[in-house]
Amino acid sequence: MKKTHSILLWALFLTGCSESASVPSGPVLEKVVLLSRHGIRSPTASATALREKTGFNWPEWSVAPGEMTSHGAVALGAMVQAVRTHYMGLGFNPLRSCSNGMRIWADGADHRTQQTGQVWARGLAPDCHVSAQWQEHGPDPVFNAISAGRAVPSKQETEQAFASMLPVSKRSDVRGGLQALQTLMAPGACDGVAHTAWCLRDDAVLEWKKGAPRLSGGVATGGMAAESLLLLYSEGFAEGVFGSAKADVPGLLKTVLPVHEAESRMLRRLPVVAAARNGVMAESVRAFLADRSVTEIPGVTDSTRLLVLAGHDTNQDALAAIFGLSWTFDDQPDSTAPDTVLAFEQWRYPDRHVEVRVRIFHQSLEELRAGQASGVERSMQTLEPGNAILP
Repeated sequence: MKKTHSILLWALFLTGCSESASVPSGPVLEKVVLLSRHGIRSPTASATALREKTGFNWPEWSVAPGEMTSHGAVALGAMVQAVRTHYMGLGFNPLRSCSNGMRIWADGADHRTQQTGQVWARGLAPDCHVSAQWQEHGPDPVFNAISAGRAVPSKQETEQAFASMLPVSKRSDVRGGLQALQTLMAPGACDGVAHTAWCLRDDAVLEWKKGAPRLSGGVATGGMAAESLLLLYSEGFAEGVFGSAKADVPGLLKTVLPVHEAESRMLRRLPVVAAARNGVMAESVRAFLADRSVTEIPGVTDSTRLLVLAGHDTNQDALAAIFGLSWTFDDQPDSTAPDTVLAFEQWRYPDRHVEVRVRIFHQSLEELRAGQASGVERSMQTLEPGNAILP
């Protein structure tokens, strides 16, 4: 009997050790939302239209306006692999087995975002036959509730918010960026003699079109031009296409991209505009991380653990405004450059309480140009939301 009693005690001891070892001592990553900007694209206007608008001799692209390039797909694929490696290293289960825990939802309004969703599907789970999905007809309220007719920003509140942001256009870095763009594209346009339409000194103006606010003026034109220059460099165009700035294109981009950042802050990051445009997306993210039903995105179920949203820089700008997020990069002058990924993570502690952590992943200017993402995990930033994500 004594021997039997000892065996039972030993068995109970081993069982207790096993149970203790299986209980995590810290938080476990249970859910992730990834909001990705699409890959490198051509400007949304033709080279001819850009020349007429700015006076600069823009080169032709190999794809139609607004389309993602083959190099863009390669660079995006590198980003997907880097993000996958990061979360695999954290033991995130949906990436370790072919379960039904993954959903990839793209903005169906543009071919480049559809392609972006497909690149994520292939790269995240190459052996699992995961596919990206999107809304086939009409604007998707998840990506743009204003275009979908689901929301309209208050005109009075928008104009008040815009007026409060006008000083941004007068900052020294923005004025310096506008001057650099003027010198590059149409150096004589502000002389009052000819081609005055190419002068970037016009004040920023808020206009309304079909119930949606729109920015015009020097900052709007300059912001578009600055981003187009970054796209040229990221795509791998030779320095010769940058005219008088060809000796130091990265230096030029660092100088002019504050204009694009100002353009975003003066409209897309206005909280009233962001809430109208992407309130549906923000609520979907909140619901998913709070384990509530996500009614606006088909196919998201109780078993979904990874939700990828393939969208635009406008979506990242809007969620930054809604959740009170901000970030900058030392090696990338565009805070929402192609392939940038905003990540929302649900971590559950042993006592079952949940914490949401927010990260930003990006590629440097040179990594985009080379189609690589070797430094993505090292450069990942953890962001502090200024507004609560969960109730």
